Amino acid sequence: MYTPIIIFAYNRPKHLQRLIDSIRQNPECRHTDLYIFADGARKENDPDVEAVATVVNNITGFASVTPIFRTQNIGLAANIINGVSSIINKYSSVVVLEDDLVASPYLMRYMNLALEYYKDTNAFSIAGYTPTITLPHDYQYNTYAIMRNCSWGWATWRDRWNAVDWDVKNFDKFFADNDAVRKFNIAGNDLSTMLLKQQQGKINSWSIRFCFASFLLQKPTIYPTQSLVSNGGADGSGTNVGNTSRYSTTMMLNDISDWNFCNANDINPQIVESFSKTYNTSQLRKIINYAKRLFWKVTH
Repeated sequence: MYTPIIIFAYNRPKHLQRLIDSIRQNPECRHTDLYIFADGARKENDPDVEAVATVVNNITGFASVTPIFRTQNIGLAANIINGVSSIINKYSSVVVLEDDLVASPYLMRYMNLALEYYKDTNAFSIAGYTPTITLPHDYQYNTYAIMRNCSWGWATWRDRWNAVDWDVKNFDKFFADNDAVRKFNIAGNDLSTMLLKQQQGKINSWSIRFCFASFLLQKPTIYPTQSLVSNGGADGSGTNVGNTSRYSTTMMLNDISDWNFCNANDINPQIVESFSKTYNTSQLRKIINYAKRLFWKVTH
């Protein structure tokens, strides 16, 4: 059984073509169903959106290609929540990619193996990307568990996806609990601030809500020790990631014949400490975020 791929695209035809060219190097793709959700234009007759449609309509090399063209612009969060929900309920699991990513030739083998290995465990999702981290010298596994999801090439199962409360109805209770906030921030002290901004309507992120759901359920994401995805959108072309090398990583270009998967419940503190450094904010930003949280508590 080959897990279907869902790709989300908008107005970057060159990025999308690069992703298609890279993922098609995975031999599993000729047996894999591909779904592409292309968001509609914000303005009439957007040539980049039209160019994306041209790329989509010329994709080959998969078992099937199903394009879904949005008739209006609904934004990334709604596109992903609606799109994944519509496909994952037809299957037991899905692999999700965005148009600015570049895939290793071994991504789909890893995803299919990991989804099968972890399907009956405590894992909430599978990551394709990993930031550069320092592993313990005696670490023997090819994966590690972290209580933070990955939005750059990921996979999950139907029951995990359907467990997410997209309205975050228990936010007030959580955010008033200092200890709960501290624990949520262990994998990066930016998390609680992103969740606050989501609830204030300052951002619209499917990912932070998915991450919060995994935290409440205490179900981690499984990461590869070497990345099978790179983010080609950190070039200033996107809206969520600026022009930065902060998330640069070395992509796996040699196959692992026998993956040694970690226990989903074994979260290594040393790895968590190294991992969080990529996402932790500066000391000044940390103080500002703390002040925002205090203000929220005073006004609620």
